[in-house]
Amino acid sequence: MNIMSNEFKIETPYLPGEKGCRITWLYTDDEEKTLYLRHEDLMEMIEILEHGTTAKIEMEDGASSILVNSDSTDFFLAGQKSQKIETVALKIALREFIKENPDA
Repeated sequence: MNIMSNEFKIETPYLPGEKGCRITWLYTDDEEKTLYLRHEDLMEMIEILEHGTTAKIEMEDGASSILVNSDSTDFFLAGQKSQKIETVALKIALREFIKENPDA
């Protein structure tokens, strides 16, 4: 049985000067999943989290989406299993990320 870790990290994009962020889920030492959030999606998510509302963010590829609920946020990535982060943990992590990277 594979037990999913609730650990994740939010980092700057791979390319210098690119806006947005990467959310990476850490399962094991050698397995992780990364989602790139464009600046627009990042700003939309922060606004949703700050207002405590429920919303769906459609990703640029047209096949992926993020569903923000009061207790958990689900990330539906094209062709992959959905990922989940507790909404309060995501809100805190994004707030820290923006504080450290104000022009993301």
